[in-house]
Amino acid sequence: MKFIMLVPSTLKIYNASAGSGKTFFLVKNYLYIILKSTHPEEFKRILAITFTNKASEEIKKRILQCIKEFSNQKIRNEYHFLFDDLTKNLKLTKYQIFERAKNILYAILDDFSSFSISTIDKFTYRAIRSFLDYKKNIHLEMDTNRFLWNLVENRLTNSERCSPLLVQFALEKLKEGKNWDISKEIFQMALLIVEENSFFSMKKIKMHSLDNWITLKNTLLNRTQEFEKQCKKQGDKFFEFLKKNSIQKHSFLYLDLPKFFQKFCSGDIFINPFINNQRFEKNIPIGALYKKNTDVDQKNIIDKNKEEILFLYQKAKFLLKKNISSYLLDKFFLKNLNNLSIIHEIEKEYQSLKEEKKILLNAELNQILYERILQDPFPHIYEKKGIQYKHYLIDEFQDISILQWENLRILVENALSENGSAMIVGDPKQSIYGWRGGDAKTFLHLIHCSSRYYHKEVATIETNFRSFEEIVKFNNSLYQSASKFFHDPIYQDIYKKSTQKILKKPGGYVELNFFRIDKKNYQQYVYNQIKEKIKKLFIQKYKLSDIAILVRSNEEGNFLSEKLMEDGFLVNTSVSLLIKNHLEIEIIIQFFYIFFKPYSYDKRATLILLLLKNKLIITQKKDHDFLIETVFLPFDLFLKRISYKDSLDFNNLLDIPSLYNKAENIISGFGLLNQYNAASICSFLDFVHRSMKIVGNSIGDFLEYWESKKEKESITLSENIDAIRIMTIHKSKGLQFSVVILPFADWNAISKKKEGTWINISPHLYHGWETIYLDIEPYFKHIEDPSFIKIYEDNLSKKRFDNLNLLYVATTRSIEQLIIFSRHGNDKSVSFYLKNFLHEKKLWNENIFQYSFGKEKIIQ
Repeated sequence: MKFIMLVPSTLKIYNASAGSGKTFFLVKNYLYIILKSTHPEEFKRILAITFTNKASEEIKKRILQCIKEFSNQKIRNEYHFLFDDLTKNLKLTKYQIFERAKNILYAILDDFSSFSISTIDKFTYRAIRSFLDYKKNIHLEMDTNRFLWNLVENRLTNSERCSPLLVQFALEKLKEGKNWDISKEIFQMALLIVEENSFFSMKKIKMHSLDNWITLKNTLLNRTQEFEKQCKKQGDKFFEFLKKNSIQKHSFLYLDLPKFFQKFCSGDIFINPFINNQRFEKNIPIGALYKKNTDVDQKNIIDKNKEEILFLYQKAKFLLKKNISSYLLDKFFLKNLNNLSIIHEIEKEYQSLKEEKKILLNAELNQILYERILQDPFPHIYEKKGIQYKHYLIDEFQDISILQWENLRILVENALSENGSAMIVGDPKQSIYGWRGGDAKTFLHLIHCSSRYYHKEVATIETNFRSFEEIVKFNNSLYQSASKFFHDPIYQDIYKKSTQKILKKPGGYVELNFFRIDKKNYQQYVYNQIKEKIKKLFIQKYKLSDIAILVRSNEEGNFLSEKLMEDGFLVNTSVSLLIKNHLEIEIIIQFFYIFFKPYSYDKRATLILLLLKNKLIITQKKDHDFLIETVFLPFDLFLKRISYKDSLDFNNLLDIPSLYNKAENIISGFGLLNQYNAASICSFLDFVHRSMKIVGNSIGDFLEYWESKKEKESITLSENIDAIRIMTIHKSKGLQFSVVILPFADWNAISKKKEGTWINISPHLYHGWETIYLDIEPYFKHIEDPSFIKIYEDNLSKKRFDNLNLLYVATTRSIEQLIIFSRHGNDKSVSFYLKNFLHEKKLWNENIFQYSFGKEKIIQ
């Protein structure tokens, strides 16, 4: 692909698959802009947006390294290609590049805060802080779920505060035969308030008053009840006709016709009544209405009344087909109407709690900024930004949400209109953040749709610079094969056109392993195989740090981490080494609990057992006897009894105000620190230090904060340590490793998680309402209505796309070797794509469980 440099008033879009050097292109464009200018401070006019902190730091590091090299007349070989390319494109002499780079480097170091390479979230937060008149003690709450559960449990469902509307809501749920505990349902409704995917629809919903809700509910009830009466009337007519003419129900073939009309009588028309009536439809043309062994008199009566019977059937069929779509929509709306009706109540308490706690939710930042933008065609908040930035470089665009793009778009378009430039880089196949608003279709829309505001150039980076030949060939074939399973042409096209060119990197090795083993023993079996594979990689002269194990879930990562560490392997992981799992940390936390509630006997018992287990209590008695005689002692005697060799003065410890110092004293007093646990203790003390900035020195507040964070706080190890890396597929995006092991490639191809969607409706039919939230149910595929079938199939396609994207990200991280393990015979999982790929290659054999492509590294 020919590289096209940014030109004024041009939006440059790179469609770049995995391993194609997206970061390199972004860095190259950045260098082009700053070196082209005669002003050393041109870097202040550039804003580079990335998705993660790690990516942001990596881009900063690369740019600074390049500028430093270019400012040195003795340029190292690895930078020569980029230096020569920029010299040629900029039409500058080497000396000019050298002088400009030197001046730019000084300028950046002199004003590093203006070196604007930021995550999208940081940029949004800074923009908001510039216009919201908040006090300094307002802080950003990252844990949205924790905040919302606090809202639900302490505000919305608290018996002392619960509003009459919420009481009524709970009573109606009880009448429907559902659980009176409405906490989960209210939590889901609260989530809709902050979810970006629901933002525009929720804005419309909030516009309606309680009176609007009541009017709409009455209309829907009347409409659905009227249709059900009409259906019952048709069903009654049929059975009255049978009775009048002495026709017995069992005379009809398979009882299909009576069953059909029975659904009309009982109101059982929610699911397509024609599903089991297809046989009857086929038998109508040949006149087969009754069974062969039907009584002759019954046959004669049916034949005589055949025309009237079919007329009743066709009339009922016409009634259903004419009204079923609007009837079902009304029923679904009624089902969710009670939930949506309490949205104002939730919103009121939601805003109140935020003000009380003086916080902003990270999840709502994009909404706040967008609302501000709506108030002004070119908002005042952007006046400074617009003047400051003339060039925009946006990475990982496929993960940017619609709102994030809307908030950036106005800046980009303004820059382009004033002779600035912009570049966007993305890959729809790596869109794996749909749960936080990311949508690959936003990127595709930008590629394919024209704009009156700017010129646009689209380039596809076709070459894979990362992986060896066999890995690129494998991925090309695998995802070409997988593309055929999409009904949605957009998703199909994304993978159909995903083939990459191979840089001259011969070699590489891919291994697929399948196992027939029960679920209970599967993880242990796979671990045994991984252990043997790692030993083999050692023989091939790979280091531990060359190996990455990618997992779908934290649970899988924790399992493998613990097993590997038990077997003596050093592990560096983002999903394991949780601080809470270490004995010394458990001891400190239990001490804190006892300081907070001195007579909590269960906490006392837990602490005693932990100390005994670690031999930190010296006693000649049996553990059980010591526990019984100690746990109920007065507090001062209890502390004295458990003191380790009288090395800790608990009276002094209780008087220390600082939580950090309390923790340090417990660690030293019990000798908890040693060479094996230094990392876990240092990470915990770091957590205590960070938490004190948020909750202060209150033990109760700290413990509450700890409980909300302990499942995510893990030991931080240096990136330079020689250890096997274990991480989730999400965390691995943007990274590369010599060897990638994918141990459990059998997650569902279409996840079973229940989801919902917003659909547009006619305001004329729904008293001004324009949208409705639908829970997508499996029975949608049985509803004989194109709109519902489309909703169901679109949701299926998106789920399939999301889960295939995860597989794509995982299989494209490797440089030299890719090792995959999967369960045999699970055709509903992503392993089906692997099996189908092997079928197409005419390699699949039910009795062969290992397939390989290329050759393993030769052992010298």
